[in-house]
Amino acid sequence: MIRQLLIIPFLMISFWTFAQVSAGQIDDFEDGTVQNWIIGSTTGAPENITTGGPNGVDDNFLEYTSIGGSGAGSRMVFFNSFSQWSGNFISEGIVEIQFQAQALTNDLNLRLAFQGPMGTRMVSTNPVFLAAGTGWTSVALSLAVSDFTVVQGPASVAEVLGDVSTMRILSHSSIDNWKGEVIASTLRVDNITASTTLSRSNFTKELGFTIYPNPSKSKLNIRVASSNNFSKVEVYNILGSRVYQGRIKALNTSINVSQWDSGVYLVRISNTKETISKRFVKQ
Repeated sequence: MIRQLLIIPFLMISFWTFAQVSAGQIDDFEDGTVQNWIIGSTTGAPENITTGGPNGVDDNFLEYTSIGGSGAGSRMVFFNSFSQWSGNFISEGIVEIQFQAQALTNDLNLRLAFQGPMGTRMVSTNPVFLAAGTGWTSVALSLAVSDFTVVQGPASVAEVLGDVSTMRILSHSSIDNWKGEVIASTLRVDNITASTTLSRSNFTKELGFTIYPNPSKSKLNIRVASSNNFSKVEVYNILGSRVYQGRIKALNTSINVSQWDSGVYLVRISNTKETISKRFVKQ
């Protein structure tokens, strides 16, 4: 009897050791469930939609609608605290989270967020811009240490990636926001993948841009290559507040910065595939 009782805890430990994030795993929602993606309330929770995913008819996907305003369901954020997205992302060799996404109403700025040891929380420094009303779009968010900002807690980015307890998908224009944006919007996602290969390298040349002069007192000029298809430019101060937002409609864009405070800013340009940021100094 004692021997049998000793075996039971061992089996439980083995199960939970196995049931953690693993390289190449995919949440494709074909089982008809939300695969443990939730919000902080049962009201307005994410739903499994049985048809209309990236592969068309009979392709299931996850849909979440945030309602704006205040209270439960007001923010564009959903999360997974189950064992499938917990554990050591580093030892598994996971370098990127990839998925397909579609925004039905209002543009979104998609980020990953993780919670780890000692309640430490971190958020993707650069979001991927997702334009409303477009078709299914491939999204890739890097898990490189340099691509995250710790917003709460004492642990480092590497320590969090080595011991994740919660993973979030959210939208927010601010770097330091873990809670998600208060917005009325519908986001669809499918095929959430723990990838061991980078897809963003495919877009490096397409997304190159230059800013000049830098530093500058009066103007910030942005030049993009002729092959680019950018749709949005944003500028943030060092506190993470957005000070400028506009559209790129030509190869050269000029922004009047004469009224800006002196300091360091983050210039971010994006299209439906990628977001890239560069440092700008206002004198």
